[in-house]
Amino acid sequence: MGEGVADIDLHAPDELYDQVLKEIVGEEIRGKDHLLQLMQEFTNAKKEYDQIADALKMVKQTGYGVAAPAISDMVLEEPEIIRQGSRFGVRLKAVAPSIHMIKVEVESEFAPIIGTEKQSEELVRYLMQDFEEDPLSIWQSDIFGRSLSSIVREGIQAKLSLMPENARFKLKETLERIINEGSGGLIAIIL
Repeated sequence: MGEGVADIDLHAPDELYDQVLKEIVGEEIRGKDHLLQLMQEFTNAKKEYDQIADALKMVKQTGYGVAAPAISDMVLEEPEIIRQGSRFGVRLKAVAPSIHMIKVEVESEFAPIIGTEKQSEELVRYLMQDFEEDPLSIWQSDIFGRSLSSIVREGIQAKLSLMPENARFKLKETLERIINEGSGGLIAIIL
């Protein structure tokens, strides 16, 4: 066997670089200025994501996740002298927002009434034809001119938008009280 050095010089067209970059980024790059703008947007998005990444991981595993606030988000109130009997101290109080994520299983049902039992059986057979080979393919099934995934997504979105603003506020308020005061005296009544 011989030894040696091989010097290989490869040239790739500039279009190949643009194509690979488009595949990685997932967006058409219109020039160097656009690439720089995208990099800034992605950097900002990455900073935001890094703050909630652990909470997102927790919520996927346990159904509940908390993103602790950054030091820059904390507001320190003015120190206050306090008295306990004959002794004195200083109260330092800080307020900071934390982001709480709760995973909620939202149900959506699509039950078209199409006519006879035979027609219903045909619809089931149509939906199940590719299901055994590729279970995810059922989402692309065309029903009444729309994909099943878009019909179900629309139903879930409608339910999510139905939560009234006052219920959102009460949920936030309750969570704040549990965190700040403890849950010892918590009684929840849902009507």
